[in-house]
Amino acid sequence: MPGPVFLDDGRVELRTVREADYEFVLRVLNDPRIRHNGYETYRSPVDESDVAASVEAADRHTFLVCTDGTPVGSVALKNVDLEGRNAELGYWVAPEEQGNGYATAAADLCLTHAFDELGLHKVWARTVGDNDASNRVLEKLGFDLEGVLEDHWYGIGRYVDEHRYGLINPNHRRGAESRRDE
Repeated sequence: MPGPVFLDDGRVELRTVREADYEFVLRVLNDPRIRHNGYETYRSPVDESDVAASVEAADRHTFLVCTDGTPVGSVALKNVDLEGRNAELGYWVAPEEQGNGYATAAADLCLTHAFDELGLHKVWARTVGDNDASNRVLEKLGFDLEGVLEDHWYGIGRYVDEHRYGLINPNHRRGAESRRDE
């Protein structure tokens, strides 16, 4: 059973990751459909020590995304820089759970934590350029595409572009619409 609920919007819960959850995390991160769209798992299989290091890193806030207590994915703030007031957003959803809006809901909750609790000014994200689903998540949440790094990564036998997205805290930008307004 995943750890206690950290945030809950009635659709998804963000829960702390426990050692008992590593099996789920490893199964999903080592699935080729996930590995080929992420950076940390792009080049080689993930093992338990990789998961532990990720969960325990001082500059990360890593959560399991759950529905009714069952894990369906993960969301994290990575490279959290409290002095610089920014962090990187990362997320993934198990292939069998994709298409249900879980990534968008979980990322939105994580942004609430980033802006309202941590007081960050900016959250940024990067995607493999042809990962349309991940790009859509960020666009739905109000992120702006700030740049494309062409042929930036090599993996799965080809070079891929990296898309860089950014979102300024809506409370810090005068006149900006809330990311929740649609």
